[in-house]
Amino acid sequence: MKRIILLSLFGLVLSACNTMKYNYVAETKQISYPDLNVVTKTFIGDDMVRQGTAALKDVIHFPQTTVVSRGVDFTIPAGEYSKVGEDQKYLFFGLNELNSGLTVRKSTFADIPAGIRTNKKDNELCIVTISGGSLCNSDASFFYQKKNVTYQNSFQQILIYNGKVGNKINIGYKEFNNDFVRPAFSNNVEYDLSESKTIRYKGAELEIIKATNQFIEYKVYSNFNLR
Repeated sequence: MKRIILLSLFGLVLSACNTMKYNYVAETKQISYPDLNVVTKTFIGDDMVRQGTAALKDVIHFPQTTVVSRGVDFTIPAGEYSKVGEDQKYLFFGLNELNSGLTVRKSTFADIPAGIRTNKKDNELCIVTISGGSLCNSDASFFYQKKNVTYQNSFQQILIYNGKVGNKINIGYKEFNNDFVRPAFSNNVEYDLSESKTIRYKGAELEIIKATNQFIEYKVYSNFNLR
């Protein structure tokens, strides 16, 4: 009988009316690397020129694995989780860690998690479940920060330094959409520096100052669509 009462009380904790909010829109900005008309040094395999769109996202960062527990457990792997919404009282975050792809885990008898919620006033941390319940922890360690990430639906263009043989340098080109509407495309092009120190590809114009089989120094006069 005592066990039934305890389970009923626990059920009340989880049955409070809680829903996730999905009203957050990240700040977006154009990426153009490097600055124009400035000497830049890049090593083999690194980006020489990069252009596209990035999002400045609000994230919650857990410095260590965090367990929210009261009869059942929800485990939040250490890392960063994207903000998905907010209301007057709470901030809401997704379940997937941005860098590792790990996700919030639940114990056997726990309800399925829908997201992470924090209280703006006292930083109480909760896991919101798909049934509208929540399980909370008042002493969890976390902090908020902004993170630059590639914008999900942006068209990206990149030039990559692949090295030098004799007087010829090899430059790789990649373009892709993260939403995969446009298939990824890549190409490698050779330039003979004995003919010209200026190279051009798809609107990008660069002057090669020094090139070895380890690094390249150059100046960008125009990016793919920025002059």
